[in-house]
Amino acid sequence: MAEQSEKTFNRWIILVGAILVQLALGAIYSYGIIKPAVIAVYGAVDTIALMPFAFGLLSFAIVMVFAGRWQDKAGPKIVALVGGIVLTAGYVISGLIAPVTNTWGLVVTYGIIGGAGIGFGYVCPIACASKWFPDMKGLINGLAVAGFGAGAFIFNYIFKAFIGTVATTQTLALNFIVSGFIMGGMVIAGALILRNPPEGYKPEGWEPPATAGSKVLNDEDALQGADWEPKDMIKTPSYWLLWGMFVCSAMCGLMVIGNYKSYGQSISLVEADAWSATVGGIAALFNGLGRIFWGKMSDILGRNNTMKLMFAIQGGTMLTFALVPNIIVWVLLVQVLYFCFGGNFSLFPSATGDYFGSKNLGFNYGLVFTAYGIAGIVGAVAATPMLNLVGSYLGYFLLFGILSFAALAMAFLVKPPKR
Repeated sequence: MAEQSEKTFNRWIILVGAILVQLALGAIYSYGIIKPAVIAVYGAVDTIALMPFAFGLLSFAIVMVFAGRWQDKAGPKIVALVGGIVLTAGYVISGLIAPVTNTWGLVVTYGIIGGAGIGFGYVCPIACASKWFPDMKGLINGLAVAGFGAGAFIFNYIFKAFIGTVATTQTLALNFIVSGFIMGGMVIAGALILRNPPEGYKPEGWEPPATAGSKVLNDEDALQGADWEPKDMIKTPSYWLLWGMFVCSAMCGLMVIGNYKSYGQSISLVEADAWSATVGGIAALFNGLGRIFWGKMSDILGRNNTMKLMFAIQGGTMLTFALVPNIIVWVLLVQVLYFCFGGNFSLFPSATGDYFGSKNLGFNYGLVFTAYGIAGIVGAVAATPMLNLVGSYLGYFLLFGILSFAALAMAFLVKPPKR
């Protein structure tokens, strides 16, 4: 292996490093604070102002594939360090050019460069923690990626503090530069903690699922327990079903994120506007809690059974969402959808490791995660146009409720891969 750790190394310290990295990377979901400033400073229309965020998600997903392969070979520390440096560069350059650029300049610096930094950093804590905690993979992945959700909550306040109530070129530039150094410092500090366990590492008293009769996948076929190469993985139906489930489930969540406020306003403009900031803050919390809850549940019920339950709840909530009678029910349903949305990010890396092994988890999960890149672009760019196309919130939410049930159907079809 590229990196070795002493057998006496405390694996819980790895989790601290993983969460620290993810806290910083989660700032990308605070773009909702930056977008109004971009509109005010550059005069961009709403759709164009979303482009730095959309390209950030796309760059994140694409780079993660290559970063995953690199970290499988070189270990998580060096790749995460590069991620911290690239992320800082993207933000700092955004700040330096803010007075002389436009929204498309931010697409390159904040979106493509900053998103690449996230792509380098994101996969490392997940792959590393999965190797140290094979006995509680779902919970640990949930805790690690909960940091990503919590980071959005924290950086909402940091971005607001720097940008202020009236955005100017100077406050926007200051926000990019200072927050860039804060995020980069957090990623680098966390990266210095990350390391792979020794070859053949097993927690004391734990045996791999194939020999312990684990229910991780809840499938009648025995878990193969083999490490799959990416080129072999993508030839299996299991990979494509996982990929399709991720696209469908993530797209549902992203579409609601893009339109829940406007739907609330259509119910009662004054109440929804007054509630929107509170709802968003609580939703970020439920997003993080969902990552932990569904991850832990998957260790108990099995990955596949947990996915079925989550997709069913998400689909049922989507179908109910268009028929809410009042603002209180609207708030509750938004939290349920965020809670389920967060579960994707603990369940899919855990399932990828279960099906295809931990040796190439970085690259393999990077390929699975391209599903989120597709869903992210569609969710960021097409949410409002699709609502206009469907013509009503009822049709809009029914459409994505059906998509959730499509993910549920695929969960009934997916099986452990066989060579």
